[in-house]
Amino acid sequence: MLEDCENFFLEKFANIFFIRSEIQNFQSKLIQTVGYYSINLNPTTNPVLTQWLIQVLLLKSQRCYLSQLKPINRCKTRTPAPSCCRKTHQLIVEIRVQTRARSKATQPQVMKKTTLIFLHISIYISTFFHFLSHVNSQLSAQEQGILLNLKKLWGNPESLKHWIPTNSSSHCSWPEITCSNASIIGLSFRDYNINGTVTPFICNLKNLTTFDVYNNSFHSTEFPRALYNCSKLEVLVLSQNYFHGAIPNDIHRMSRLRELSLEGNNFDGNIPTSIGRLTELRKLMLITCPLIGSFPPEIGNLSNLEELGLADNSKIVSTFPSEFGKLKKLKFLWMANTNLIGEIPNTIGEMEALEHLDLSTNSLTGKIPDSLFMPKNLRIVYLYKNKFSGEIPRVVKALNLNFVDLSENNLVGIVPDDFGKLKNLTSLALFLNQLSGKIPDSIGRLPRLIHLGLFNNNFSGSLPLELGSYSMLKRLWVSTNKLTGQLPEHLCDNGKLVEVIASENQLVGELPKSFGNCNSLELVKIYRNNFSGNIPSGLWTSSNLNMLMLSDNSFTGELPERLAWNLSRLEMNNNKFSGKIPQGVSSSRNLLVLKASNNLFNGTIPRDLSGLTTLFLDQNRLSGTLPSDINSWKLLNTLNLSRNEISGQIPKELGSLLGLTELDLSENQLSGPIPSKLGLLKLTSFNLSSNHLTGNIPSEFENDAYAHSFLNNPGLCANRPSRYLNLENCSSRRQKSSKTYYKLIAWITGLVVVVLLGLFVSFFVIRDYKKGKHGLHLKWKLVSF
Repeated sequence: MLEDCENFFLEKFANIFFIRSEIQNFQSKLIQTVGYYSINLNPTTNPVLTQWLIQVLLLKSQRCYLSQLKPINRCKTRTPAPSCCRKTHQLIVEIRVQTRARSKATQPQVMKKTTLIFLHISIYISTFFHFLSHVNSQLSAQEQGILLNLKKLWGNPESLKHWIPTNSSSHCSWPEITCSNASIIGLSFRDYNINGTVTPFICNLKNLTTFDVYNNSFHSTEFPRALYNCSKLEVLVLSQNYFHGAIPNDIHRMSRLRELSLEGNNFDGNIPTSIGRLTELRKLMLITCPLIGSFPPEIGNLSNLEELGLADNSKIVSTFPSEFGKLKKLKFLWMANTNLIGEIPNTIGEMEALEHLDLSTNSLTGKIPDSLFMPKNLRIVYLYKNKFSGEIPRVVKALNLNFVDLSENNLVGIVPDDFGKLKNLTSLALFLNQLSGKIPDSIGRLPRLIHLGLFNNNFSGSLPLELGSYSMLKRLWVSTNKLTGQLPEHLCDNGKLVEVIASENQLVGELPKSFGNCNSLELVKIYRNNFSGNIPSGLWTSSNLNMLMLSDNSFTGELPERLAWNLSRLEMNNNKFSGKIPQGVSSSRNLLVLKASNNLFNGTIPRDLSGLTTLFLDQNRLSGTLPSDINSWKLLNTLNLSRNEISGQIPKELGSLLGLTELDLSENQLSGPIPSKLGLLKLTSFNLSSNHLTGNIPSEFENDAYAHSFLNNPGLCANRPSRYLNLENCSSRRQKSSKTYYKLIAWITGLVVVVLLGLFVSFFVIRDYKKGKHGLHLKWKLVSF
């Protein structure tokens, strides 16, 4: 340590204050005479630096002495380790040497000599720092002037309105500025809405190490090469701006860079191979740029690189460079959506520090390499939306995995048993593959599992019975498989279950009773299974329930008087629900969709369904009439009440539902005319078939689009029937009706005439008959012989 301090004095002060021999003479005396010596030179807070504290501490009988040998209290100021210089505004020069102590009698005399030497040194150092303070003051004023020129150049943006100097160093307190030893080392303008350019005089800030203009409106037709002159620059962030042009081939001239972030700009052309010569880089971000070509393998030479972002470069078409396996310190690799093709090289397993791997949304093919799950620090793996085939690697050494997403590929085989050993796994997504077999029971025992997504595969067997018992399970997505058995009883044991999507399987039995007390549930999709029994009563009114989709099962029971207030969608088609649809169904003010087709519901249609957009109650046993206040259903766009026993007339108020696009009232007992106001509706689907309707159809429906809308209504006609409308012409019907009327009148008249003539003839015949009979009686007389 003494040698280090000697070098410090030689380099900084020797040529100004004293010659090397003096220091050597001073050093030898210390070594010969002092058992433990410590000298601290500390400038005070006075900017003129006129006062110094000189301490000479001599350990003697656990007492401390100043240079004048005046006794003071036990020493509590001795630092635990010596150093020559600290990186603060306070300079500390400290020398400590420990040797075998001399006799007590000789120490005070030597003490006086060494004290004089250090007083001499302190005077000259004080003079030097007074001069240095003057120089620093001038530097601060110069740097402040540069900042104010920048503000003016950028149009005095609102975000920099607080740049008002109060003294030569006040700029160091501005939040965008970082200073060290009263000199600017960092400029940060993240999200400052600055519209400007990168001017060359920024590099007049000679100590600048950081320049960060993330998410502004800086612009340029080429890469700002002027920054090459910032010789100490270590962090350059130009992300989310409007820079254009190619990344220069001589980018390696910025040799001290530790971070280079150019994402979200319009840099084009190829990524230069010289970028692989920036060997100090820890972070490289080239995300979302119109770059072309391929990823240079020279990036693999960046041995200190820890973060690499190359995602969202839609014009690049490249393979995954095997040289990236040399990046032994790389922790973060993001290459999503970059048109990667080919296979992942097996060298990826050599990236031993890797923690985050995202190669999603590419066109990678082949088998996932067996080495992929070997890096022991790996926590996140995103390989979704690729074209991987084959099986998932069976051996998993990365036991710290948190997220694994291999979805939307062509993977086959089973879920590796080693996945059941991932005690830190919170999310497993394997959906939209061709995986098969049974889901390992060990998955159900993972203590931190929150999301399990396995839908659209060929899994069979039952779900792990312990799912939800050991973890705070939130989402279970297992639809469209070949699963059998029942839903696990303990899914909501920890009260965190939010979504259950198990539709399109072969699941049986009743729903878990715990669903009746699972207030965290928001979404339940279990349609197209073989479930039976009643719905747990608490599920209907669960406070957070938003969607309940139960269609195509064999559920029984009745609807409750009240539904969950937050419920927006209730689908229960093709079950065996019965009873009346309660008026309280409207209590769910958020309910938009009610689908209850093909059940055993009876009674009348509820009156207040004003919040609904879709209502399916077809194929039930509903009766009564359509509500006259149906005009309050203003949000309705789809209404299907077909195949019931509804009677009466169609209310004209139905025509005021201008948002209605689909209407089906077929196969009921409706009668009377069709209201003309229905013609105002823009119906894409319309069916009134098989009723007892009469009269003219509205003229808007007199075209082939409605050819099947009025079947089996003999009393209907059209004024201008189309070829396929299958309705009589109303005018022809009137003409036929008129002809029939006249014929009937003529026939009746003729009949009356015939009857009258008959009567008249009969009258004369009878009279003549009577007359003839009377005359014969007078003319003939009996003569006896």
